[in-house]
Amino acid sequence: MARIAQTAKPSPYGRTGDLAVPQYSSGRILALDQIESATAREVVDYWRGLRGQRRFPARGDVTPKALKRLLRHIMLLKVIDGGADYEYRIVGDVQVQAYGESFLNKTLSEVGLKHPKFAEGMKIFYDGVRMGGEPFGYRGWIGRDMPDTRFSYHECAFFPLGASDEAVDHILVVGVYVSRGEFRID
Repeated sequence: MARIAQTAKPSPYGRTGDLAVPQYSSGRILALDQIESATAREVVDYWRGLRGQRRFPARGDVTPKALKRLLRHIMLLKVIDGGADYEYRIVGDVQVQAYGESFLNKTLSEVGLKHPKFAEGMKIFYDGVRMGGEPFGYRGWIGRDMPDTRFSYHECAFFPLGASDEAVDHILVVGVYVSRGEFRID
């Protein structure tokens, strides 16, 4: 019996049903309307509903009860010292599985001590949403050039949150991942 997982398009399957892992990693920034994952689109709709006429909603507007099953895919980060660092305040179990550990209550700089390339890349995304104050998506393949990664394909979205339209004080992240080996035929 084949194992099936939620995926974003395009289909990453080869003829045998195995996940086709590219040689090199690649990805691209997306407008929210380009996001294909149903899970990520639900969070897009939720964030837009909370925002209303504001530039972005406040952290206090985001409630675990409203996110329900989507919490598994969520990370919530607090902006520290105007963006000098970020603290992981909520980390869903899908995020833990994708990255192989929980970053809960750790700062990005602490995570960077163990995973410097990861922290460097994530800081670019977090700084982008914090400084721009605009949400965006990202879709990409993780290739054989990153052999320790647990997933091969992902689609994420990054959302600003803030008490006023002037400053982002939290960042909401949703992610959907296709694990390496997840599509093997048993």
